[in-house]
Amino acid sequence: MLTTVIGSYPLKYDELGRDAILRTVDDQLRVGVDLVTDGQTRYDMIEYFARAIDGYTFDGKSVIEGKIGRGHADEFVEDFRVAKSVAPRVKGLITGPVTLVFSSRIKSEYGGYRDENVYLDTADALLDIARALVAEGAEWIQIDEPFLSVGAPMAIARKAVERMATALTVPVAMHVCGSVGTIFPQLLEWQGITLLSHAFMGDKNDDVLESPELKASDRVLGLGCINTKVVEVDTVEDVVALIDRAARLLPAERIVVHPDCGLRLMPRDAAFKKLEVMVAAAREWDTR
Repeated sequence: MLTTVIGSYPLKYDELGRDAILRTVDDQLRVGVDLVTDGQTRYDMIEYFARAIDGYTFDGKSVIEGKIGRGHADEFVEDFRVAKSVAPRVKGLITGPVTLVFSSRIKSEYGGYRDENVYLDTADALLDIARALVAEGAEWIQIDEPFLSVGAPMAIARKAVERMATALTVPVAMHVCGSVGTIFPQLLEWQGITLLSHAFMGDKNDDVLESPELKASDRVLGLGCINTKVVEVDTVEDVVALIDRAARLLPAERIVVHPDCGLRLMPRDAAFKKLEVMVAAAREWDTR
């Protein structure tokens, strides 16, 4: 059963430089995480991309000020190379087009948040960055779309995400935290997505774990099994019990274990201990 993380980790690049990435990856490797990330230590998930895409600006807030153009991957590639220098398996992280647009003010020629072109143009720019990470050896690309669970326009969202996912040559995961029960049947139909990743410890998405549509599909389930909303460390027993529930629906090769969400807001010692518990639970389940 593959173990991974969602992305962010509580170390800061502006304080430690590249050591923030090295220490982040080392923490993941020391606990036994299989597929690591660079920890998104420079910025938060919005600022990364607002700084990197033509037409976006960032000055404390993401703003779409002009026609959206290319995505520039220089910082992403630099950080990915640091992670890849010490870890054999690294995935690339992309904030999805819907979440990026909804987190930005639109002051340009686009017709507001219902104009599909702002999402499609953003998707094209994000694809530039994702392709650069794949060229550097990213084993997976993960698209983070938390806004899908809070009322995003789903038809437009599907078109924008599929525009990216179907163009990539590595498996694509899509992470949607929050309550996803009402949209999950739709997500199963999106093309180009290998793995659907959701939160199950802090958010009780019980209907997903009982979904006959999921069982009948070919999708892999990303099982969020570590509560990232509280500092209190989860127990191995609780995580094993959650894996058991998922395994009643799907075979182990269709389950990937990860925390509910990123760990950026956790104290580092709590984040480390939570990952320890996650990996220990997965290994305990595997060896039964």
